Amino acid sequence: MDQRLSSKEWRISHLYKIRDKNRNLITFKPNKAQAHFRENAWTRNIILKSRQLGFTTFEAIDMLDDTLFQRNSDGLLIAQDLDVAKDIFDNKVKLAWDNYKLAHLYSADLNSARRIKFGFGDGTFSSIIIDNTGRSGTYQRLHITEFAQVCKKFPDKAKEILEGSIPAVPLDGRVDIESTAEESGGQFYELFWEAWEREPKHKTEFKAHFYNWTWDHEEISKVNII
Repeated sequence: MDQRLSSKEWRISHLYKIRDKNRNLITFKPNKAQAHFRENAWTRNIILKSRQLGFTTFEAIDMLDDTLFQRNSDGLLIAQDLDVAKDIFDNKVKLAWDNYKLAHLYSADLNSARRIKFGFGDGTFSSIIIDNTGRSGTYQRLHITEFAQVCKKFPDKAKEILEGSIPAVPLDGRVDIESTAEESGGQFYELFWEAWEREPKHKTEFKAHFYNWTWDHEEISKVNII
């Protein structure tokens, strides 16, 4: 097997297709904010970010890569509602899989809605699920997108995620929560600032990351400096 496949950094930048803002099919390359986050990520991460930085796309691709290159690995990405979950599944995860050049190395079960189960040919399997709520079970990778919206609109769901889904991830697993700001208050706000004020010492403690609009190369290029 190509030795480059042993490098996650190489795989992420060469193996997966996405659609850009103009709907062109292109090879995914991490942008500045995504690359910085990947280099500084912890086992539990909470991300406050501006819009259009592509963190959901990055997380979908990064989680798909884990699923394809780690046997017996299950990943769950939770979106704020079912329509967003379906969009992420169809236009990010399934699109990347449909254009994946190494697909012949796996069997793929797409019989369940918003879930792909991959077989490695040796009796082992991994899966990736995109949903709008937490599910029972153990996941090695959990990502929650736009959690501030979930906290604001669906407080019971937010409580279920915080009390059920996150604690179910093992210590050697990964939890990422990302959101744009909704308001000064709420569970996301409190969780972020609690993490921001200290460095994590234990695997279950969150590390805070902040990416504002200055991390967006396209937006910066529009600024006229006089």
